[in-house]
Amino acid sequence: MTKDKDLRVVNHDYEWNPKYYGVFVGMFCGMYMISSTLTPKLIEIHGYVYSAAIIVFPICTILADILTEVYGFNRTRRAIWTTLVCTILFAVFTQLAILLPPASFWQHQEGFAAVFATSFRIAAAGCLAWVVGEFTNTYVMSKMKILQGAKNMSWRFIASTLIGQFLDTIIFCTVAFAGTMPLKPFIIMIFSGWLLKVLYEVVALPLSIPVTKKVKRMEGIEHFDRQKISVI
Repeated sequence: MTKDKDLRVVNHDYEWNPKYYGVFVGMFCGMYMISSTLTPKLIEIHGYVYSAAIIVFPICTILADILTEVYGFNRTRRAIWTTLVCTILFAVFTQLAILLPPASFWQHQEGFAAVFATSFRIAAAGCLAWVVGEFTNTYVMSKMKILQGAKNMSWRFIASTLIGQFLDTIIFCTVAFAGTMPLKPFIIMIFSGWLLKVLYEVVALPLSIPVTKKVKRMEGIEHFDRQKISVI
């Protein structure tokens, strides 16, 4: 079933208690919140337009792959919802901070508002794309692991990113930017952004695969989702 004979194979969450799950949930949540603050800025590289979040967001996908591969769909589901709630709270409190009257000697209110102001459209795009993309990514990872008998981990990482990030990128760009730019650069932004995320995943494999295997050995578990899974 698995090449590492020292790992105990489990098929249900109740069969084991993770040791390091909280660490990865914290990293997952933190990286996505960083990504959400960078999202409104558009950058141009060799004539192609991207959200600045492109430099961070693929790390979230890699962490989601590690969470799913090691801890399974249901535990990753909780990480996704926790991250979403934290991101919404971050947005709410930063908007409240903008509304609070600045101290008379503080001269940076306009800059603070310009950096942290979040339009409803951008926020809605990020939340919707996040939920659809991450759950798709996690579902594909979970099912492929069973079909492959835990072999060929790199193919699971790439395939889940191809599908999950395709949906994520289309949903986010459509909700956030449709109608705000000409059609050609809009389409280029979608497909080049998607391909860049996939390329990021591929380039990161020499790091993400060994890290995932190390975490498995630290937990001592090879988890398969032969149980009821749900997004709720």
